[in-house]
Amino acid sequence: MPVELLPFPPSYCVVGAYRLLHDPQLWRPMWERSRASLKKALYFLIPFALVSYPLTRLYVTLILARSPFSPHNVEEAAWLGISVVRFTTASLVLGQVSAALEWILKRQTKKSRVEAYDATVRSRAKTADFWGPYVEEWSVPPIERAKRNAEKQTFFARLGTPLVRTVLLKVLLQPLSFIPFLKLFTMAAIRALTMGRILHRPYFKAKKMTDFEMELFLVERQTEYRMFGFVAAVLERLPVIGLFFSISNCVGAAMWAHDLEKQQHAYAAGEIPRTQVYQSKTAAIPPSDLPDDFAGGFPRKKGPIRIEKDGSEVGLTK
Repeated sequence: MPVELLPFPPSYCVVGAYRLLHDPQLWRPMWERSRASLKKALYFLIPFALVSYPLTRLYVTLILARSPFSPHNVEEAAWLGISVVRFTTASLVLGQVSAALEWILKRQTKKSRVEAYDATVRSRAKTADFWGPYVEEWSVPPIERAKRNAEKQTFFARLGTPLVRTVLLKVLLQPLSFIPFLKLFTMAAIRALTMGRILHRPYFKAKKMTDFEMELFLVERQTEYRMFGFVAAVLERLPVIGLFFSISNCVGAAMWAHDLEKQQHAYAAGEIPRTQVYQSKTAAIPPSDLPDDFAGGFPRKKGPIRIEKDGSEVGLTK
């Protein structure tokens, strides 16, 4: 994978899917391991979907239709000629089928994800020494911001339990189902950064990065990780075929990790100069040549504001 694609990480999701489809050494052992369980799952899920559809339709028309996102006349409303009720019901039923299929194949899928990442790394023919220690790429790194993010992770870890995820991401966002793909994109946006962090856990482990180094690495590439995580989350949330993308995303993550490590080597060797400087958004406003009474006499420095009782004077507290 050319390192020129590093500024646009979502491309690794596409290449990972292509690689998984066209490399028999990757997909064949996974298919052999999951084929029997998948066959049994289909025998159960097809009747389940047929029974669930009319019940889900009643739920949509009687309960979910009370949502503020529901059209005024939900029975007659349509998107591009498709009935809103039918679309919403079908998307919910497919979501149920996907959740059941993911649960049935949970063990095989987990093993396939690890296997896909490791096999992709081995295909690069790199030794363990290739994954070196962390190298700082910024001349002035965002250390304070990384520390704040590290403190937040403890709180987010408590919110990451399966029960909380089910309530926040599925129950509370259920009314968004009436608007096509809005729920899918909203859930992907919420999970974007976390998805990127999870997919690169093997990379951080191979580099033996500390928790702080990992947070600093993520902060410096937060936009890239959000883009990659968003596309990966959207693909994994697609009904049924999302299971395939949950494995191909690991292939793409391994390819991205390889290119990131090549960039780390370039910085360590001095081939790429460190020019990026972190500037805090809470830093003081730079001085201006404008007069003090310009635009109402607002202070040019950030700090505690003092307003007199009559409102005639505004300034910084001493």
